[in-house]
Amino acid sequence: MTLRLPVLASAAALLLLAACSRVTADNYAKISSGMSRDEVHGILGSPDEASGGGIGGLTMTTETWKGGKQTISITFAGDKVALKTLRGNDEP
Repeated sequence: MTLRLPVLASAAALLLLAACSRVTADNYAKISSGMSRDEVHGILGSPDEASGGGIGGLTMTTETWKGGKQTISITFAGDKVALKTLRGNDEP
């Protein structure tokens, strides 16, 4: 019984975190081309992954958020949204 309580508490915490995920189709729809990185972070929070590079003075960065079966990737040109993708969305 002593070991079960922490395990149950951890499982409950994980369920609550999954239910509160910001990686949703609704939040994806709020993001539009030209939006700033700060605005995107206000909607999705900090990214789980980021990678990037530059070409001729233009910096391109792709940031990725994961939640459950869904993944949102946003590519920024400079500090503005240039491309967005949503993967794993079960909605029509």
